[in-house]
Amino acid sequence: MRHDPDKILVGEIRDAETAQIALQSALTGHLVFTTVHANSSFEVINRFVHMGIEPYNLMAALNCIVAQRLIRTLCECKEPIRLSEDRLVESGLDPGRFANHVFYEAKGCELCKGTGYRGRKAIVELIEVNDDIREGFVQRMPISELKKLAARQGTTFLRRAAVDEVLSGVTTLREANRVTFIEPLD
Repeated sequence: MRHDPDKILVGEIRDAETAQIALQSALTGHLVFTTVHANSSFEVINRFVHMGIEPYNLMAALNCIVAQRLIRTLCECKEPIRLSEDRLVESGLDPGRFANHVFYEAKGCELCKGTGYRGRKAIVELIEVNDDIREGFVQRMPISELKKLAARQGTTFLRRAAVDEVLSGVTTLREANRVTFIEPLD
């Protein structure tokens, strides 16, 4: 900090002292990048609050939150399948909408060493923290309402990003269910 950098990278915030230093840096005009382990992007905000950061100060310093997961991608040996109505319902997908969709399953070959998967791809959730979200959080709006607000502003949540990869044949529904929380899609 003595060198007066414009940008600061904090490897990971795990404790109140690190959180406070990062917050003060952001509030004094520095661009701070950091990681915080949480299950979703909105959980990041709660992690800071649990570390003793005042919600108003956090919202004044926060520009965006990115959550990501790595999802395994199918090998070219993938096999087309039709999923049962029960399996679609269990996965939060509307059977009426997806009953005739061709999904893919991992098969396994020499190329993928029998796993059916070859490589990984990031799925990303980006929430731009604008005035509406700031105000909603400071007023202690429920997370479900904040999510609706973010969705109206164009946020693609992790589950939707994972299902999009399933629908395009990049990965399996089983893999999407493994890396994201199952919730009904709009």
